[in-house]
Amino acid sequence: MQDIFKLRDIFAPHEGRRRDDLFRHNRRLIHYTSAAAAISIIRNKRVWMRNVRCMNDFMEVEHGFQLLQRSFSPPTDSEMEKGLRAVGAALDVIFPGLAEESVKWFDGWLFQLRNKTYVTCLSEHDAAESDYGRLSMWRSYTASQVGVGLVINPLPLYSLSDTFGAFSSPVYYFSDDHLRELFLEIANNISANKDFLQSHDRSEIKGYFGMLLRAVAMCTKHPGFLEEKEWRIMHTEQLDERGALELDVEVIGGIPQPVYKIPLEDHAASGMTGISIPDLLEHVIIGPTQFPIPVWDAIVIELEKAGVKDPWEKVSYSNIPIRTQA
Repeated sequence: MQDIFKLRDIFAPHEGRRRDDLFRHNRRLIHYTSAAAAISIIRNKRVWMRNVRCMNDFMEVEHGFQLLQRSFSPPTDSEMEKGLRAVGAALDVIFPGLAEESVKWFDGWLFQLRNKTYVTCLSEHDAAESDYGRLSMWRSYTASQVGVGLVINPLPLYSLSDTFGAFSSPVYYFSDDHLRELFLEIANNISANKDFLQSHDRSEIKGYFGMLLRAVAMCTKHPGFLEEKEWRIMHTEQLDERGALELDVEVIGGIPQPVYKIPLEDHAASGMTGISIPDLLEHVIIGPTQFPIPVWDAIVIELEKAGVKDPWEKVSYSNIPIRTQA
């Protein structure tokens, strides 16, 4: 495990900082959704992962691909060119030709990554937000429906793996300059840990560099979305094992589409524990609504059915005033 964490810190120091910061400040993760979807999650013990092509704004995903494209094919001698080329040069000193192999691997999976990736989204949740939730997120989910925030313990996300079928990653809010600086940091990490990396198999190091490219492409949004502090749970068909995930077809907004469902049950084969509703769910916040008491009653009933002890103690509602039109 020490080697795994060290490799992560070499190739994804930005991810390590976000994960460490999450636990250092005892932050939770929250899934903002509609009350109807929250009832479905609790009742069926399933969280849906939808295709990125069906997201509200597909450009949220395209931003990362466009950043990488500019890194791969920048103007000659540009600042962008220095970043990724520095990583490649540092890798090639240890394993000649590895950088080009990794980029070709990434290119070979572009169609799947762009068209066959399924995600569910969460946000970081500070203790200070426990009474109200985040207004910008309520506005995203209460235009014509009641919003609900499901607050969870983030620790089980560390156990997500290929054998479970999905992996988690924080979302990064990079500009071109941010990404260049990250690549230069990673290049320095590689050079500073040359002997350590040489002690590992070439294919393992290629895998870590490939995962870096994948994470930047799939988990980078415009800096204007920074306040969301988003995390994603993802699965890409063929690239990732199916694991515990269940594939189904649902009709959403009149559009039939494949949906991968994450069972909120412990999965012995992958060592995944702590994801049952009673273990995972810490708090439910009902968003601003004219009907807080009926929604509170409904959620408490479903939590009790799901085996949650004293469910009425886990549910509250935001008292942010509702704005109504005159």
